[in-house]
Amino acid sequence: MNFLKSKRSWMAAPILWFCTLCLLVAIWAFSPCTEEWIKAYIDDDGHSFVEVVTIGFFVLEFFCIWLIPPMEPGKRRFFWQLDFSLITWIAVCRELDWHKAWINMEKISQIPGASHGTPFKMRFLTNSANPLADRLIVLLCFVVVIAVCGGTLLYFIRRLVKGFFKLHPVCWTIGFLGGVTILIQVFDRMPSILNKKFHYALSPSISALFSILEEGQELLLPLFVILALIQAYFIYVEKPGDEEAFAKYRAL
Repeated sequence: MNFLKSKRSWMAAPILWFCTLCLLVAIWAFSPCTEEWIKAYIDDDGHSFVEVVTIGFFVLEFFCIWLIPPMEPGKRRFFWQLDFSLITWIAVCRELDWHKAWINMEKISQIPGASHGTPFKMRFLTNSANPLADRLIVLLCFVVVIAVCGGTLLYFIRRLVKGFFKLHPVCWTIGFLGGVTILIQVFDRMPSILNKKFHYALSPSISALFSILEEGQELLLPLFVILALIQAYFIYVEKPGDEEAFAKYRAL
């Protein structure tokens, strides 16, 4: 824990990500990576080993938000703990695809001209053939997610960018959280894009690697949040270590 209390704590997120990436590549290299193996351990609509562990870490994140407060006591702390808890709940709903259960796409797809596939895309809203009630549900989800996640990011963005260049530990961890989220989307969408746009299908081995890198890095998301909470607690609540070094972080 002394490392997380030091001014070198900003290195924790890069080290965690790099070690995890090496581990994921090693798993891909030394595992059978058959369709059955991928389904059992990596990707099975929330039922595989890695996905279950990811949900477990999200549950742990809930507890950490309230047990390891990221700021000093007060109404401000309570508000942001509620906000972070709601963002975590949104992440859990996405991970388990709970939001998709609100829309019966099998029934909708039978309507002439209606949408197919996931309803949580802008073209679902703009397609007048889709039922109005379902479009309103999707719109409400968009509004809530954008308001909560986007509003939180907008509030902290100046301090995050400024802190990133000043090696603020929390800012680096949140920066890696955002960067890994983008990487996950790349590994998730790339096979489909290559197939639809360029008529190129990935080999089973590379497809397995993409699945491992996608799901394996999703496991990192709650861990980054837990790490950021611990770092924020040490900086803003416990205030340990080199007081001069940490004072510049608290001034952001």
